[in-house]
Amino acid sequence: MDIKSIRTDFTVFVVDDEESILTIVEEALKKAGYQCETFPTGEAAFDRIQKSPPHVVLSDIRMPGISGIELLEKIRAVSQDIQFIIMTSHASLDTAITAMRLGAYDYLHKPFEDLEDVVKTVDRTIEKLFLQYENEQLLAELETKNKALSQLNTRISQEKEEVLLINNLMAKMSKARGISEVIQTFVDHTSVMLGSVPIIFLSYYPTYFSYVVTNCALLDKEKVKNVGINLKDQPKEVAELLIKDPHNAPLLKQLVEKFFNTTAYLALPIADDAGPRGIFIILKELTDVSQRRLLDSFVQIFLVSHSNAVMQKNIHDMAIKDPLTGLFNRRFFNQKLEEEISRSRRTRMPVSVIYFDVDHFKKYNDQNGHPMGDVLLKMISKILQQSARANDIVARVGGEEFVYILPHTDKMGAAIKAEKLRRTIEATNFPHGEKQPL
Repeated sequence: MDIKSIRTDFTVFVVDDEESILTIVEEALKKAGYQCETFPTGEAAFDRIQKSPPHVVLSDIRMPGISGIELLEKIRAVSQDIQFIIMTSHASLDTAITAMRLGAYDYLHKPFEDLEDVVKTVDRTIEKLFLQYENEQLLAELETKNKALSQLNTRISQEKEEVLLINNLMAKMSKARGISEVIQTFVDHTSVMLGSVPIIFLSYYPTYFSYVVTNCALLDKEKVKNVGINLKDQPKEVAELLIKDPHNAPLLKQLVEKFFNTTAYLALPIADDAGPRGIFIILKELTDVSQRRLLDSFVQIFLVSHSNAVMQKNIHDMAIKDPLTGLFNRRFFNQKLEEEISRSRRTRMPVSVIYFDVDHFKKYNDQNGHPMGDVLLKMISKILQQSARANDIVARVGGEEFVYILPHTDKMGAAIKAEKLRRTIEATNFPHGEKQPL
């Protein structure tokens, strides 16, 4: 994302007992566009934080009065939202681990080789905050959608049988978990409402430029699951016609006639801001006005429920996944570790954990830049994902720290697995590997 365009909306406090450090860091951050305030002591900074909290604090570790670690502890006692970056010329593994455990987001080593690294570190921190804000916005939108869904019932003033059918569908939709279950619930209930009419849903897969049957009612799913439309070699206009005017789309007409032996059907394309989602095909013409009116109500319920399901999936992924690598995050790892230990105690089956980090990763970042460091982390994460079994949990729990939970695996099995991973990574040709003699 483009952080430059939103830097002016964020405030950074810089805390250091060296006036020269305060001056150059303040100048670099203000030049980049951030609002910046400086403080020579932790006490002065904390007094200001209590009155007007910033978004990010950069603090030296060793200072007269309270240290950087003590300042971090004080900040965490009053707020979990303020992001903390430590600066030190006395960098050590113990110092970094202590700060990270207390909630520091990152650390910088003095003297700075390039002030741009300071700005980039703050940018990454702000990006994390921005994603948190987006998450809150998604939750607010989800609440709005849920209100719209609950209010929908009050706007329906049709006959009693229609109201009962709508209420029944809404109840089922509220219990549906996941996008596929929402679709299947709609297909099943719509089929019954229309008098046992076969219905299929063609899901759109943008990666493959294809529509494929994923859900159906009153049909053998095994016989139709591979039925679909391939748009890979088709003009753009053909794909657009499937959503804009599906009844006049030749490819859809051919599919319905070839596989379902009918020319009478009703197509309901489904799309949202992200693009096409799929097409419902009701294998019957609807001439009954009341059925069509009720179908329109069903579709509105589906659209809200489908939107909620998509948002819930996005929120769930944001809550448990690391945005850079796609691996599970520390929170999810902690939760699953407790579950697996409890299961191990109940079943008396072993569970093992492999915890490791990337050697000399800071040197790699310093030499090649943080974007290349991100590329390296993604490559390693892909290796981990490809080597994981179905029930293994792979998580990123720190900057370059990873963890494996191995259910039903004893110590020896975990050691073998760890060595295989180490050898695989060792044998991988990472970009700029020639600069890493160690």
